[in-house]
Amino acid sequence: MIYVYMMFLATVLVGGSEYVKTINIKENDGYLTVKNQTVYRKILANFLYVLSFFVIFIPGAVRYYVGIDYTTYSLYQIPAILSNAPNVKVETLYRVIIKFGYWLGGQNSYQMIFFLTNLIIVLFLFLYIAELSAQRWLSIIIFMSLGFFFFSLSGMRQSIGVIIALWGLKFIKEKKLLKYIITILVAALFHSSVIFFLIFYFIDKLKINPFLVSIVMLILNVTAVHVRQFILFMSTQFNLYSSYFGGQFDNGDYSQTWVYLVILVMVLMCISRVALGKTLFYKNSMEINIHYFACLVVSIIGYLPTPVRLLFLFIPVYITLIPNVISLYRNRYARLILYGITIMVSAVFMYWFLFIQNIYMVLPYRYNFGNLLS
Repeated sequence: MIYVYMMFLATVLVGGSEYVKTINIKENDGYLTVKNQTVYRKILANFLYVLSFFVIFIPGAVRYYVGIDYTTYSLYQIPAILSNAPNVKVETLYRVIIKFGYWLGGQNSYQMIFFLTNLIIVLFLFLYIAELSAQRWLSIIIFMSLGFFFFSLSGMRQSIGVIIALWGLKFIKEKKLLKYIITILVAALFHSSVIFFLIFYFIDKLKINPFLVSIVMLILNVTAVHVRQFILFMSTQFNLYSSYFGGQFDNGDYSQTWVYLVILVMVLMCISRVALGKTLFYKNSMEINIHYFACLVVSIIGYLPTPVRLLFLFIPVYITLIPNVISLYRNRYARLILYGITIMVSAVFMYWFLFIQNIYMVLPYRYNFGNLLS
C-alpha cells in the first residue's frame, strides 16, 4: 500500500501548492502588505511542491531489491562496470553514476547508485511537470498509476533518458534548437534509444488528425508481418538494434494492458478533436505526435522485440498530455467529468499493475537505510 499512500499524499501536497497560488489577496488584508503576502504565498506553494518531491523520491531512493532490474544491476551490470569488464552495454553517463555512487557509498554498498538514479529521475520529473503541465496534481496521479513510476524502479537508465528528454520538450516550445539537441544528446548518454527524440523538434507543427492515425493503426495491424520484415531489413542495413530481433526478448510476449492504455488515450484524443476544434486541440500537437508513435507501436506490438520498453519511450508523455488536453475544455462540467474519469481509470490501472500483475516486481516493498548510511 505504500505506493497508494505516496500517490495520495503527493497529490494532496501538489494540489495544495496549486491552491495556494489561486488565493485572492485583498489590499491591506491583515498585517501584511499585498506584496509581502504574494511572496509568502509563493514560498508556501514552492514548499508544498518540494515536499511532494520528497514523498516520491525517498521511497524509491532507499528501496532494497525492489524492481526486477535492481537485482540485475546489483549482480551483473554494476560489478561489471566497477571491474571495467569489456562489452558491457551501459552508456557513458550511467557508468559515471555507478562509479560515483559506489564511491559515495564508501565502496562497500551499491545503494547510493540507486539513490542517485532515483534523484535524477524524480528531479527531472518534477521540473517537467512544473514547466509543462496545466494540472500538476493530475500529472502526479498519472505518473504514479499508469506504469511509468513502476517502470522507473526497474528500467532505470531508460527512465533517466526519457524523463530528461521530456523535460527538454520545453525547448521545442521555446524554439531553441541547440538547447534541445544538447538535452537529447545528454539524455542519450544515459540510454541511447532516446536519440529518437530528436525527430520531435522537426515534426512539432505537424497537425495530424487522430481519426486518420486510427485508420493507419488498423492497416498496420493487418499488415504487421510485412511491417516487421521491413523494420528488420532497415535495422540490419543501419545496424541499429538488429541484435534484438531473433533474441530471447523477441518472443511476441506483451501485456494487453498497454494496448488498452494507448487506445483509451486515443479515444480521448478523438473526442477532444471533435469537442475542442482544430485551434485548441493542436495547441498540444507536440505531445500528441509523441502519443501517435505509441499508437504505431501498439499496432504491431506482437511483432516487435521488447515492445513494452519501446512503448516506454512514448507513453510517459501522458503525464502532461492528458492534463493539458483536458484543461482546454471551456465547459467547467466537461472538465470535471473528464478529470473524474481520468482518476477512476488511473485507479483501475494502478490496482491492476500493482496488486494483480505486481508489475516489475515492485512488491513487496523493502528498504535498507543501513546500506545508504554505511
